[in-house]
Amino acid sequence: MELVNSLWVEKFRPRKLDEIVLQENHKVDFEKYVAKQEIPHLLFSGPPGSGKTTLALVLASKNGVLQNPADNLLEINGSAKETRGISYVQDTIEPFLKIPPIGGDRYKIVFIDEGDFLTDAAFNSLRHVIEKYSQHARFILTCNYFSKIPDPVMSRFRHYVFKQIPIKFISSFCKKILDTEKIEYDKADVDFVVEGLYPDVRRIVDGLQRFSSSGKLKISKDIVQTEEKLLISCVLEIISCISRGEMSKIGKEMTLIVNLLNNESIDFRNIYSTLFFHAQVPGNAKIVVNKYSNEHQNCLIPQMHFCGFVFEMVKCLKEYEMMKEKKV
Repeated sequence: MELVNSLWVEKFRPRKLDEIVLQENHKVDFEKYVAKQEIPHLLFSGPPGSGKTTLALVLASKNGVLQNPADNLLEINGSAKETRGISYVQDTIEPFLKIPPIGGDRYKIVFIDEGDFLTDAAFNSLRHVIEKYSQHARFILTCNYFSKIPDPVMSRFRHYVFKQIPIKFISSFCKKILDTEKIEYDKADVDFVVEGLYPDVRRIVDGLQRFSSSGKLKISKDIVQTEEKLLISCVLEIISCISRGEMSKIGKEMTLIVNLLNNESIDFRNIYSTLFFHAQVPGNAKIVVNKYSNEHQNCLIPQMHFCGFVFEMVKCLKEYEMMKEKKV
């Protein structure tokens, strides 16, 4: 517990509904749920950093609809190998729901974070479990891509789409953390960290804590400018080169990408998600992004898989530009 309390990402995580940045129409619904102490099955989709997980945890807490979360909440990481398959549904989720809620709660809540990584077999089993225990169980799923949730499961949930938290809010939030922790800082340095790691709020706050160990914020530009950000920038520059007809410049970006892929700790899922939601990425390229994101979990070598994505995206965009020229 002492370690958790020392981590800023946990210490300053919003604990109440009014501390979370929400779209106004969403906020009204969730306030009603908390007031009535009643929720439907909920599906939260949207990009990383949009508050999906934080909201789910608040709803499943004493500040939400559970008075006894210790006994009535099952929290699951849906992307973990040991939890994403059918055996976990049958051996853990269903036994948890067989015992009715205790401590005055109306429901037990099963919260599956990153639910879009569950296997097809797990989803099929989960659908029957949802039906079987609908009287005293509620499910909350979060995902980046709701298209990965099968329609028979999706139809049983009330779906809310989340947007990224505004960068200005995150910057203000981080400065409040530093003030609370009595850390000396330059506002420009805070903004640099936020802009460099946006929209990953967890990584932003964790980075600020690491850079403040001496009691003063001392940033490392090399650390803030992550491989993920650089790879995203390279892909966006390739897209721009193709749209401008500057095909000769693509080779330079490809070389940068290959060099960056030497780092084995790259979060490719974050890259795919950011590109999918990025306004600069055209629709036909988003289709390729979605394809490679779906296949990422089962690929043998993520770096080679990402290279395949870049080459297929380039091919797709080149063919589209050639088709436009023929029409003209």
